[in-house]
Order: sequence, then structure tokens, then C-alpha cells
Amino acid sequence: MNLPQCSCCGHSYTYAEAIKYLWKKACPRCGKKQFLTTRSNLRTGLPAVIIIFLPGFLIRILLDLPFLQYLSITVGLLLITILLLPFFFEFTDKKQPII
Repeated sequence: MNLPQCSCCGHSYTYAEAIKYLWKKACPRCGKKQFLTTRSNLRTGLPAVIIIFLPGFLIRILLDLPFLQYLSITVGLLLITILLLPFFFEFTDKKQPII
């Protein structure tokens, strides 16, 4: 898995810079605004929904866990998902449709 590159200047993001992309959408080197490609939106959004909601919902129903344990598992899955997101980012300099 590779970290993303700026579509304008070719700067290879570090892991910390890619995580910061979630809040600051500009390239750290050239300052140009970066957008996620349609493919990247699908690669990051769909797994996030599947990882967070489906297992959490199934764990809650099948294992009959108390709500606080269910919430802990869901928050843990959310954190894991956020930490893995930068490896699925792909940038472009033009806004593309999500789907």
C-alpha cells in the first residue's frame, strides 16, 4: 500500500501529512488544493461503512452485547478505519463526482 502524491507537484505525502488531509485539503509543499478522485472516494467510503456498521450491527444482534461494549467495538473499528484511510487516498487537482 502506498501513500498518496500531490497531483500538481508530485510531492509524496508522509503518513502524518496524509492524516492531516482529513482537515487540511491542501498540499503541504505547493499549497494547491487537492481533491479525492472518484475511485478514491469509493475505496475509502464504502469500506468505512462496511467496517463500521455491518460488523458492529452484527456483533450487537448476534452476541447480544450491552450497548457500552457495542459502542466500544464500534469506536475501535472507526479508529482503525481512520488510521488506514491514508493508504487509500488518491488525489487530483479537480473536483470529481463522488459516484
